[in-house]
Amino acid sequence: MPLLSAPERLQKIVETLRQRIAQQPDGACRVPRFDAALFHTKGTRLSDYLQELERNLHHLQQKQHSAVQQQWLAQRVLDQLAALQRECESQQLRPWREQPRRDTRQQKRVEYQGYETRLLAMLRQREAHLAQAETLSVQQQLMREVEQLQARLSRCRAALYQLDLPAAQA
Repeated sequence: MPLLSAPERLQKIVETLRQRIAQQPDGACRVPRFDAALFHTKGTRLSDYLQELERNLHHLQQKQHSAVQQQWLAQRVLDQLAALQRECESQQLRPWREQPRRDTRQQKRVEYQGYETRLLAMLRQREAHLAQAETLSVQQQLMREVEQLQARLSRCRAALYQLDLPAAQA
C-alpha cells in the first residue's frame, strides 16, 4: 500500500469527518459552537463549520501564499479539524443543543396552551369545592374565584385565537 502525501492524508481525514457529520443530527444550535477566533462562520450547524474548514483547506492547497501565511493557515486548518472532531465526539453528551430553534409564535402557543390547561384544572377544582361548600361565605368566595378564573381563561383563549389569526389569513 503506497504512503499518502500529507495533503492526501488531510483530505482523507476531512472526508471521514464529513461522513461522521452527515450521520449526526445537524440542527441549528442556540449558541455558536466555537469561538469566533477559530471559525468565522455565522451559522451554528456542523455542516456550516465543515464548509469553512474545506474552504481553508482549499486555500492551503493553492500554495499562493508566503511560507508564513502557509504555516498560519495550516495551523488554523489543524485547529479547526481538531475542534470539529471533538464536537462530533461529544454530540451525544449535548442533545439539547441539537434541537432546532422554535418559531416564537409556536413558543407562545405552547406557553398559552399550558396556561389554558392549568386554568381549566383550577376551574374544575374550584367548581368541585363550590358544589361541596356548606356556608354562604365560602360559597360566595368560591363563586368569585370561579368568575376570576373564567375571565382569565377567556383572556387566555383570546390570546390563543390572536396567535392563530395571522396563520389563518395567510
